[in-house]
Amino acid sequence: MINALNGRIVSVDQNSLIINVGGVEFYVEISGQAASYFSTLSKNEDQRVLTKYIVREDAALLYGFRDRWERECFCQLQNVPGIGAKQALKILSAINVNDFAKALDQRDITTLSRIPGIGAKTAQKLILMLRDTLVFTDDSASGVENVDKANKQWADVADSLAGMGFDRKIVYRTLDKVLKEEDDKIRTMDHASAEAYIFPILLRRLS
Repeated sequence: MINALNGRIVSVDQNSLIINVGGVEFYVEISGQAASYFSTLSKNEDQRVLTKYIVREDAALLYGFRDRWERECFCQLQNVPGIGAKQALKILSAINVNDFAKALDQRDITTLSRIPGIGAKTAQKLILMLRDTLVFTDDSASGVENVDKANKQWADVADSLAGMGFDRKIVYRTLDKVLKEEDDKIRTMDHASAEAYIFPILLRRLS
């Protein structure tokens, strides 16, 4: 898997970007939301573009994302029957990840149905399959992109607990509370030590 490309962005348009990595230029398909973000970055400095490489019988395609949350949403969307990579990008072009997760959380069929190519039936299917996977919390400053400003750096801990079978939404909400309660202790530790300290606390709270 190609996890990311690090290089200088040559050009960005509504659906794609070209990035020069060590003299090799890669064509990367992106969402309209990601295009708006990458177009603001300096072309004179190296940038990191998270990617997803998909091989089909007729093509090998590289998709790019502004952050891990957009990539996670892209991957989860393709678990919904009838939605492939192209449709997932169209969805991410029409609505940002935070608003999408919020619509799922609130079972907002009206908002989801406004996305081009998504009718009421598909909106219901999205809610059924993704509501407990793509997390939205009211406390977050920027929504699912980092759930809470602090939580982005704790995503590996949250992912590990979700992998153990705990509800992802409850994991993140519990994490928010624990981070606030333990802030004085955590800030004196390096990140690895803080992760080791936080994990058993979360595990006890969730069990």
